[in-house]
Amino acid sequence: MRTSSVRAGLTALLVATGVLAGASGAQAQAQPAFAKTYLNTVVTQWTHWTPDAENSSHAGTLYAGRNYFYCWTVGQLYHANGRSSQIWLKTDDDTGHRNVWVNDVNLDEWGYYHDQSALPHC
Repeated sequence: MRTSSVRAGLTALLVATGVLAGASGAQAQAQPAFAKTYLNTVVTQWTHWTPDAENSSHAGTLYAGRNYFYCWTVGQLYHANGRSSQIWLKTDDDTGHRNVWVNDVNLDEWGYYHDQSALPHC
């Protein structure tokens, strides 16, 4: 009896936090709203639908300069600008795509070393 009540409580918690979605999938679709945090990028770069650098996930372009980001996650290891990182930042690009990813190696020095403290984890 105790096992089934613990299991029911865990299932309710997973559904409430969006980890386990109901049959409609509505909770899986809902994403938390993050505030925009501005950081500087040093190069114009491709954006990606997923946190990786694969050609198949290419979405659009993010121009160098002051750009906003929502949050960060861990993804594919990427090398550029003499840096390596698995940290990918969610943004909207300059070619009209929303909720796309860029790697943090293309941030200026301050942003590269502080992005995880400046942004929430996705």
